[in-house]
Amino acid sequence: MAISTEIVGKEFGPFVRSYDFRDLEICALGCNAGYDGITDLEYLNEGDANDPHLAVLPIFGVPLTVNEEMTRTLDYGYDYSGSLHYGFEIELHAPFKMSDRVETFVTQDALYDRGEGRGCLSLQTGRSYSNDGSHLCTVKTWDVCINDGGWGGPKPPHDVVEIPDRLPDAEVTETVPFNMPLIYRLMGDWHQQHIDWAYTEQTGLARPIVHGVSLGGFAMRHLISTWFPGQPERMTRFKTRITSPVIPGQTLTTRMWRVGENEGRFQLVDADANMTGAKPHLNYGIVEWN
Repeated sequence: MAISTEIVGKEFGPFVRSYDFRDLEICALGCNAGYDGITDLEYLNEGDANDPHLAVLPIFGVPLTVNEEMTRTLDYGYDYSGSLHYGFEIELHAPFKMSDRVETFVTQDALYDRGEGRGCLSLQTGRSYSNDGSHLCTVKTWDVCINDGGWGGPKPPHDVVEIPDRLPDAEVTETVPFNMPLIYRLMGDWHQQHIDWAYTEQTGLARPIVHGVSLGGFAMRHLISTWFPGQPERMTRFKTRITSPVIPGQTLTTRMWRVGENEGRFQLVDADANMTGAKPHLNYGIVEWN
């Protein structure tokens, strides 16, 4: 099936999701909160299940847009088996409640041609609203469909964030557990590349890989604990590019650079990247807070 640009500019939705504090905790667990039984428990300990109070990891807003239902609905003729998450950005406008009914409206903003063998790049924007009408967050998500390049569309714009040419101001190192993608997929990203060993072997990977959004939340925890600990609600923007896959069991380091009073840059790399020269898994990262 050929790439079709007919859906560009069209809005889809609402995609409706009801959640409670347990979903907030599942999301945090899928980003490795509480990995040692004590770190980041503010995302996991509701105190009283009848009157829960949690800190909310802001990455929770991303799967309101980036999920299987949305991906299958916005069909522009691509080969699903070749689709890979390329990057995402979230802007936070209002705090998440402990429970809510959220409506998300998604627009297909653009389709770009990266060229034969390099894929079609899709840009979509989701806007999520609380049951009381307040605008919770805006999510931009990019997907590259590696089997669909060379269809004659426009070239993607240049979008590279400069990373400071100096040693990081802070680093946090943590190991990705083997079950992290099994937990995060409960947020609604059911792609078989995160669980089916036979499926991933066909793509040349040794085993199922970690979700890009889960890795974003993994790094987001480190950014929050470093620059505004215990106050995740202060985050206003988070953006990253997914530049190489992560296999569960790898030990990763979040590199962080402060570039302003309330702004930073980051990368997520192998813990031994300084010795191996391996490229980052997340790159061109931006974080902003108030």
